Amino acid sequence: MNMLKTTDQYSIEKLSTSQLDELSVLDIYSSLLVEEAEKIPEIVKKLSDEKFAAVVDLSSWDKDIFNPVNYTTWLKVVMSMESFDAFREIKRMDRAELILFFSGATDIKWKEPEETPSGNPFVTPDSAFLIYPKENEQETDMFIAAVSLINLAYSEDVAYGRSICIDAMNTAYSELEEECFRFKGARLSDEGIPAYLEAMELYHYEDPTKLLARIIKMVGDNTFKKHPPVNDYILSQYAIMPKSQWDTMLKLSPELHDSVKIELGALLTASIVLNNALDMNPVNMSDTAKRSVSYFKLGLELIKENYKGSLDELLKYVDIKHIFRLGFSLLVDLKKNANNVKTAVDALNRPDILNADEQELIKNLILPIPMYQPSLELSPVQFDTLVQLKEARKLLSGIASRIVK
Repeated sequence: MNMLKTTDQYSIEKLSTSQLDELSVLDIYSSLLVEEAEKIPEIVKKLSDEKFAAVVDLSSWDKDIFNPVNYTTWLKVVMSMESFDAFREIKRMDRAELILFFSGATDIKWKEPEETPSGNPFVTPDSAFLIYPKENEQETDMFIAAVSLINLAYSEDVAYGRSICIDAMNTAYSELEEECFRFKGARLSDEGIPAYLEAMELYHYEDPTKLLARIIKMVGDNTFKKHPPVNDYILSQYAIMPKSQWDTMLKLSPELHDSVKIELGALLTASIVLNNALDMNPVNMSDTAKRSVSYFKLGLELIKENYKGSLDELLKYVDIKHIFRLGFSLLVDLKKNANNVKTAVDALNRPDILNADEQELIKNLILPIPMYQPSLELSPVQFDTLVQLKEARKLLSGIASRIVK
């Protein structure tokens, strides 16, 4: 599997189209987030049709809803180019998404001969259409981008400009959005990016005791024997755990290491998508991946404690997602326990039951992402080992016993 890594010192501006094709769409997108604005148009020109469509899709949808604001950003990038280049890039964008944007940003009407239009619409150069902003928001970025798009289309290809207006005027927005969503999903799937609902399955809570027992029972059952994972797409640098990190957790045969690396890479990619890290910056992507690895490590440690066989053999039957879910569910249980303790303390109206360290411990455990801080002398950290989790349980148990008394 080929992968070029981007670094702070190495801008993707210097890469050719063929080299950009060897990058994950996540890596291209994260690099564009930190690239100097004036360099982005030239990078976009070098992206293949497939990569360009995928990068636009990646940022233009919130779960299953089209985000016209983010899409406008891409139109601005394209419109900053010379007319000929801009029109070429517009025609490379998915036409259905273009119509979806245009119909959502404007109200379009036929212009009758000799008609004096009301309001202050944009009149197309052929005087065939009146284009109004939605809800009279004349100066919104979306409407301005839509008008710029039509001006460009008419200046380069009148027939194309007219067809955009006609299609946008006659489309049913919700039906077209659903169609665009399906095709967007297929394009991103080809790049190894799962749909939001598919990614959500990762964070399904299961009782850790029952899940652990089920995992162990899978070993040796041919029903669960795994096939080599599909690896016909490029993994992001955020989704690859270095072999040295694998070696600190368990020793794997080279063949099995390659297989689970791809499996975990797909899981980390799904986690990045699910946690909306894409809308922020590369730091969020990296943090999401690290946090997801910590869930996997917690699950793996619990399995090591309870399974006496070979982990090589276990990983031939057990999907990485089950191990990840085991670690995640352990933290969900811990957070529930912390919430129960806090509720009991609040109900008794006895904040004096808790010392300052214990108050900080509980405050950090009930965060959306539980953190471990056993004392005020230590900084809060994400749970990374089973030892931390057991210590937090022990401290909560001690507090609970005092409450009962």
